[in-house]
Amino acid sequence: MKRNLVKILAALLGVVSVSCLDDSKYALDPAGTKNVIEFYDPSVPTSPSGAIYPVWTTTTEIREVFTFEQTISYSGPNDNKRDIDLTLAIDPVALVEYNEQMNTLGGGKYELMPDSYYDFSDVTATIPKGQTKVKISITTHPDQFDLSKNWALPIRIISSSEGILSAHWSVAILAVVVKNKYDGIYEIKDGSITRNSATGPDLALGGDYEEGLEMSLSTVNSNTVGIAPLWKDGSLVGAIGGTTLQIDEATNLVTVKSSANASLKNTPASVNEFFPGKPSTPDAVDPQTFILNFDWGTAPSTRIIADLKLEYIRPRD
Repeated sequence: MKRNLVKILAALLGVVSVSCLDDSKYALDPAGTKNVIEFYDPSVPTSPSGAIYPVWTTTTEIREVFTFEQTISYSGPNDNKRDIDLTLAIDPVALVEYNEQMNTLGGGKYELMPDSYYDFSDVTATIPKGQTKVKISITTHPDQFDLSKNWALPIRIISSSEGILSAHWSVAILAVVVKNKYDGIYEIKDGSITRNSATGPDLALGGDYEEGLEMSLSTVNSNTVGIAPLWKDGSLVGAIGGTTLQIDEATNLVTVKSSANASLKNTPASVNEFFPGKPSTPDAVDPQTFILNFDWGTAPSTRIIADLKLEYIRPRD
């Protein structure tokens, strides 16, 4: 009930000035006498330039509980001579404003996290006397997330006992990206690609993959990752956008599809499979691996990826 009341209060108080974030982040009031209360993060926001509010993105694997922190700062020339009491709230209006602006800026949009996805009961915080920053904690439940959607939690500082609230940095849109267990950077260990045409195979783009090439597999949902196929030299293959690998978690068999090219399919009579990492020796682990065979196009312009072996090497940023 307390959370709902705070959300309503945030919606009522959430109409503030709506200019862009191209002003100085730490700009003080014109008289130079008051510090600014704002969300602070040393990292660059993931929101596009000119966004009404900053977005900071945190990434986690699928787990039952994931807790992260966000800093609130008393920024400016003055020392903090007393405890500063802050009141916070979830502000759905701020997220609506942000998403509407993305229609013009072309940035990604977010959906408001359902109550079951997070715990945020500490709606007050205090910057202690003599200090300029305080951290708040947000607990999420990534195992509950619908991984096909982009989720965010918009938090607004709605009051402060000292300083002035920044028009823009008093709101933090906190996006949480949950990666499935297949997500990551993989190295191409084996395989070939064929690019056929009326004059025969294209030897410039087709052939055995060069050594050291990497491919990124990115989470689509709990058992699906997106993949951008490459030519043998590492350049990007066109006309097959939205290529995905869907893993049957009962059998570890993989289905390859493309939302941009309906002809892309698993190569008949070939195996597409995911191999989970397994312990091999007491101090080594076999990396998780995909073996993929798929093709697309119609004769004579067929494209064939054969025996593509992808080995996991590190997490994706």
